[in-house]
Amino acid sequence: MERFDYYNPVCTYFGQGRISEISKYLKDKYKCYLLVTSKTFKHNETGHKVIEELEKSGGKIINISSISTNPKMENIYEGVKAARENHCDCIVALGGGSVMDCSKIIAMAAKTGIDAKKYLWGDADEDTSSIDTVMIPTIAATGTELNNTAVAVDKKSKEKFWCYTAFPKYCFMDPEITCSLSKKLTIWGAMDILSHSFEYYMNGNMESEFQLRFSESLIIAVMDAVEKLVDNPLDIKARGELMWCSTMTWGTGLTKIGRGEAEMSCHNIEERLSGYFDTHHGGGLGIITPRWMLYVYPKAPEIFARFARNVMKVDEKDDLKAARKGINAFILWLKKVGAPETYSDLNPELQFDYSELDIVADKIWTVCCGQVGKLVPLTLKDIKNILYAGKKELEETKDERI
Repeated sequence: MERFDYYNPVCTYFGQGRISEISKYLKDKYKCYLLVTSKTFKHNETGHKVIEELEKSGGKIINISSISTNPKMENIYEGVKAARENHCDCIVALGGGSVMDCSKIIAMAAKTGIDAKKYLWGDADEDTSSIDTVMIPTIAATGTELNNTAVAVDKKSKEKFWCYTAFPKYCFMDPEITCSLSKKLTIWGAMDILSHSFEYYMNGNMESEFQLRFSESLIIAVMDAVEKLVDNPLDIKARGELMWCSTMTWGTGLTKIGRGEAEMSCHNIEERLSGYFDTHHGGGLGIITPRWMLYVYPKAPEIFARFARNVMKVDEKDDLKAARKGINAFILWLKKVGAPETYSDLNPELQFDYSELDIVADKIWTVCCGQVGKLVPLTLKDIKNILYAGKKELEETKDERI
């Protein structure tokens, strides 16, 4: 295990019914809240409950409800304006990753007066002074509710980039409020959790046995919860398991401890894809991840063989054969639970033609300064081939090595 520093100061309240206790923990702490939501949560039962709790805590409430999939700079600017004009001293995020990421950037820019764009594409990344933020996640996915990073999209350039933020002050994790999610969004969120789980598990570091086993347990727990929720979307225990799993990867960062650099190929590829096409991030990862696996496993078969044997329960002594069989088993599992198979599942109205995918590949190459891939470094041609593969369904058993 390598040397590491670890810090996470977020005060977290987890469990069924926790949104009914918001006023208990925030009582008289803040004078004016900026409540950031999507249109979906402005008028539903959960939204009303959160507003009721904030009112009971003693603060005035200002609401912006324009946040959509993939956080946009225009949403952030709207929030900064509202926060500053109303002298808000707390930003409350009720929603998924887009809402929470927007809120964290709004909180910094409102506090410092720095143009929000400079945090992502400029030189303001060292000043993370921030208004306090409260996270109320409504989906188990990215884990941003417990970390100090955020992403946003420049609508004009169709570029998505990330920055450091302040850590949230409080997080209320109530699995009950995720029961209203569609089966599709539940599965797509889980694709994000799995992708973040793979980033340290498959980075080539085989010297941290506990951490390897931790990642394996996490992946197995996510897959188990997804299967249960496919059968019964109202399984509150499975909802809770999935929600807590989402925080173990990119949220708390516990799986990365002592592991070195992450294998970020899939996220680097997908963030440019969803930034360009404005598609769902988790859904895109469900398409990119298995294609990346198929593309790189011959160059690192021992990594995927361990995954095959310990997670997918493959009985095969040869590493190369075990690796491919494990990936096959994972692909079959993705199909079984209804994960997205091609880009058309993300948005059937978009073409995703090769020329546009070439543009996405060029953006990936530029943003990453020509360095994509920790386990297996990828060339620009490799990136294009992985992107192209997302246009067609995977044929999981056709390989001469089996």
